Amino acid sequence: MTTPLTVPIRSGTELLQADLYGALPARRAVVLCHGEHWDALGWREIAPRFVERGMPALAVNLRGYDGSTGRSEQYEAGKPWSPIVDVGAGVQLLRERGAAEIALVGASMGGHAVLGVALEADVECVVAVSAPVVAVPDAMSARVRGRKLYVATSDDTMGATPHVLASFAALSGEKRLLLIGGKEHSKGMFTAPYGEEVTTAIVDFVARGL
Repeated sequence: MTTPLTVPIRSGTELLQADLYGALPARRAVVLCHGEHWDALGWREIAPRFVERGMPALAVNLRGYDGSTGRSEQYEAGKPWSPIVDVGAGVQLLRERGAAEIALVGASMGGHAVLGVALEADVECVVAVSAPVVAVPDAMSARVRGRKLYVATSDDTMGATPHVLASFAALSGEKRLLLIGGKEHSKGMFTAPYGEEVTTAIVDFVARGL
């Protein structure tokens, strides 16, 4: 198993711990963001797949997860949301270390976070797994930048499916939907019988253009 390098990231007043797979500087890199009930270690089987395609991968532990200080906040409309701030800090670190093109991959809560960053940041692509979990305004989905890949199951146990489909319909620009027959949510999609299909689709989508 590939052993990542632990990288500290300053995010506001908090200090995050992230796992860096591969080496920087690199022209292109990817930020990975976990869901509510797991942490950055959940990417340990997937992150090396990006490295094999020439992209270092930075798996960020959000506030309060696996050594990161602080606490990840609940979303409140009109207020800065800490997971978005934390993913943005990961993007900034990659930029400072030479990455010209940034890809974002997030699942569930992490999917909301990467979509939120992609509203403002100049990212090449964004992958949302089992997200959005709740309804988001169509006008907000239409603002998501870069190429978009949404990955979800047809009968998501957390109720995400209709919100994923509605947000996908409102996206502008290049987009792709991978809807798998099943009920798994977030990290569960990677360990399901179709997990290899999902992982390959995500890695191939992000690696396009290398």
